[in-house]
Amino acid sequence: MMRLLRFSFYIAIAAIPMTLPAPVSLPSHLIRLHASDGAQIAVSLHGGHLCSWRSADGIERLFLSRRSAWQDGVAIRGGMPVIFPQFANQGPMTKHGFARDLPWTLLASEVDATGAGVMRLGLTDSAQTSALAGQFSLELVLRFSGSQLISTLQVTNTGTTGFSFTAALHTYLQTPVASTRIGGLHGHRYRDSIDQARSKIEMQAALQITQEIDRIYTQVTAPVTLTSDTGRLDIGQTGFEDVVVWNPWIDKAASLSDMQPSEYQEFVCIEAALIEQPCTLAPGQTWQGQQTLLASTTPFTPVQETTP
Repeated sequence: MMRLLRFSFYIAIAAIPMTLPAPVSLPSHLIRLHASDGAQIAVSLHGGHLCSWRSADGIERLFLSRRSAWQDGVAIRGGMPVIFPQFANQGPMTKHGFARDLPWTLLASEVDATGAGVMRLGLTDSAQTSALAGQFSLELVLRFSGSQLISTLQVTNTGTTGFSFTAALHTYLQTPVASTRIGGLHGHRYRDSIDQARSKIEMQAALQITQEIDRIYTQVTAPVTLTSDTGRLDIGQTGFEDVVVWNPWIDKAASLSDMQPSEYQEFVCIEAALIEQPCTLAPGQTWQGQQTLLASTTPFTPVQETTP
């Protein structure tokens, strides 16, 4: 089988013990897995959706809305939605494609020889999806232990004709927005979805979120940092070429039925994404993208800004 791998880069983000509201209570139908050291995840087969990741210190690292709809055909608000085969409204399908709305299959759930938890989830084409994205198989592998979570998304063309797609891991990072700063994007080009998708250059050395933000940063190769007065989290990605930064802010949050009006203050989405240059897979080809989250309580050292 021919393998098609894409461009990679590394991100650094902030987060230690949170001073945020207590995490939402999770429904009993979620599939839970514990690593040997106490790290744990909770996953819904609806959408192959990672809803919770607690590092071994017991800290919840992902945001999940208290108003998330737990029903078929409706996406879960928060956690890590899988976006495939269309990002946002950039195509003929419903927003963000169909992968986050369909039932997935649990392929494996185990603790490996190193003590890490490993969960594998799969989705294949159906009569409903083949007309939109051809014949495919998706596999999401979640591997975690200690303060690290590695999420790998693999797309394989199982048909006889090629197809193109965009994809993302729409990760909601729990962080106090008021003190959050995002660095490392200075000088990079982005598409501003709030301003008629105009192409702009990031001028802030440390991006502060003080209003609605929805940006697609392209070809990011330098480190990115997200810091707050609660600490640090490091994120790396391989295969994904773009970074999406999103927060709905006051008015948009108030208009979302599956989010409490004040919850915009508790998270920032920094998404590993493949958007600006869609991937085309010939029959038998596979694409793989990976995101790594590593929580740390070590002191944060700002990364020197450089302009490409």
